[in-house]
Amino acid sequence: MSIVPAIRSKYGFYRKLLREHKYVLRDTVDVVKIPGNSTFLEGKTAVSHSDLDAEITLTVRVKCNDHDFFRFELRCLELSEEPFFEFHSDGCTHRNADESIPLARQRVTTPHFSQYNQQGANVTYPVPETTEDTDITRSLAYFCQEAKLNLRDDEFPLIRVLPNALPLHVTQKDPNSTVLFL
Repeated sequence: MSIVPAIRSKYGFYRKLLREHKYVLRDTVDVVKIPGNSTFLEGKTAVSHSDLDAEITLTVRVKCNDHDFFRFELRCLELSEEPFFEFHSDGCTHRNADESIPLARQRVTTPHFSQYNQQGANVTYPVPETTEDTDITRSLAYFCQEAKLNLRDDEFPLIRVLPNALPLHVTQKDPNSTVLFL
């Protein structure tokens, strides 16, 4: 079990950061290629907390070769370099190695949220009411609701993946998989 000492030692600040309302400062997050990163596209925007003066960022990461594989992260460097709240659409199953959680609920598949407990240990929990086709817009709405994050009047920011590229949906699925070649 991985422990983040900074979150454990500043847990009151962490709870306030997580549980109180936050506002995204831009209407749109453009997810673009980042120099030196051939795996993920990335977009960032500043976030304002309703009661704290801490610098908070929302990061959206989308896998280059599979736009259905994405994650959202909230970070506050005043707290830790680790994201203090995350959403993962796809990827590895997480195990909550915490004896206070029943064994049947320790294994959490994606999509899931990730936050920390009082000991500074990462704990994940599933997204409620998920479907097999979890798109980035619907997932951002779930993320914003859980994180108490929005623009204004309960609106959510728009995510644009590669806004200056041709609007082709990219996945790892082989488009020729059902074609029978002679």
